[in-house]
Amino acid sequence: MSRLWMLLILCSLTYGITVHKSCQTVWKQLESCISGTDIEVKQIQSESIAFSATRTTDITLSSLQTLVFDKVYLNEGGGYNAHTGLFTAPVNGIYYFAVSFLAVHGSTYLMLLKNNHEVARGFGSNHDDTGSIVSTVQLKKRDVVRVAVMARKGRDRARGDGWSSITGFKLN
Repeated sequence: MSRLWMLLILCSLTYGITVHKSCQTVWKQLESCISGTDIEVKQIQSESIAFSATRTTDITLSSLQTLVFDKVYLNEGGGYNAHTGLFTAPVNGIYYFAVSFLAVHGSTYLMLLKNNHEVARGFGSNHDDTGSIVSTVQLKKRDVVRVAVMARKGRDRARGDGWSSITGFKLN
């Protein structure tokens, strides 16, 4: 009898079958579970996709170089790579990105790129001036988003020590 109840519990957890007090109802639910008939299987909601990271050290960037945010606080869904600075969409959807950075010793021009195409720009004009980028982007699975310096002759610098950060998450 204990195996029967274990099977019933397993079916109820797997398929969301509600166990009623009536033995006849329990038996019918068990039969449906075993045979696979009359079972409503609901699609499991996708897991959360969200990340948040900061830059730990000051950095001088050359033209089109990726700004890597190397200290990760959150990486639900595993889309952000702290070694490359790339976010790879694990699933299709609409994503929100926010970047904040502190310019060091002059102007800093950054852009948000989707598959190496510019989506949005940010600018910090002077020493310790804050710049930001905020954008909502439609992504397909495996699309890549990154933050990079705009093509220019000069070198752009961003402050580390947590002053420069990125956050992204899936909206739907």
